[in-house]
Amino acid sequence: MAYYDDLTKDNDKLKCTLCMDIIPGNKTYIEEHLNSDNHKDRILQRLLITNGMVIYHNDMHCLLCNEKNLQLSVGPHILSSCHQKHLEQIKVLVEADGSFIELPNDLNSNKVHCLICDDYFAFKMCDIEDHIKRNTHRRTRAIAVQPLNGIFSVNCSDGDLWCKICPTYFENYIECIFEHVDNNKKHKMELGKLLRLVEGQNINIEKYLIDPSEDKAMCEKCDTKVPCNLDNLERHIKGERHRK
Repeated sequence: MAYYDDLTKDNDKLKCTLCMDIIPGNKTYIEEHLNSDNHKDRILQRLLITNGMVIYHNDMHCLLCNEKNLQLSVGPHILSSCHQKHLEQIKVLVEADGSFIELPNDLNSNKVHCLICDDYFAFKMCDIEDHIKRNTHRRTRAIAVQPLNGIFSVNCSDGDLWCKICPTYFENYIECIFEHVDNNKKHKMELGKLLRLVEGQNINIEKYLIDPSEDKAMCEKCDTKVPCNLDNLERHIKGERHRK
């Protein structure tokens, strides 16, 4: 079976990012590589890693479902509704935390990696939950979400924060930060509208979100700054200059 998603262009040739092999850009060579035993074996390894399947005492165990002795039923187990439910629950948990936790996705490691804490741990729901609940992770996350949400410290006040998106002030406590970012409907709605509007438009709002004095977005396509609000951005995007 051909897995063309693993192929990327490397000058006039192709590179298999799974096997790290360079392949001549000829259909015969491509099919030969994709159907090779080495490539298929690596696809199987990736499937096992991304589904929390590990070999222990010469048998296959599923970390997600806490099931053992699956050597003869790996495929049916991965496709089972129970396994898929556990995998989806983990993905929902990770997304709710802000997607700072990276699940195993390649052959380099079968561990979960917290990108902001730089910690590695087992691909298990209990281990992921335990890490998310740790005070060290909560403090680190509270700092990490601020520049992603247009939240800034207030001059001459260690006890207050200001949200540019809403705009509003609130207390500089971990619980208050999470409440505003995760549960404040107005904040989530307004930031979501802004992000969806500029998506795919080659408009950068990063500086707007991280600089309290910046009030404009940068349109890379038109090489111009635009007031960073929904009305002005929408007019710019619909304008003749941007649509060229």
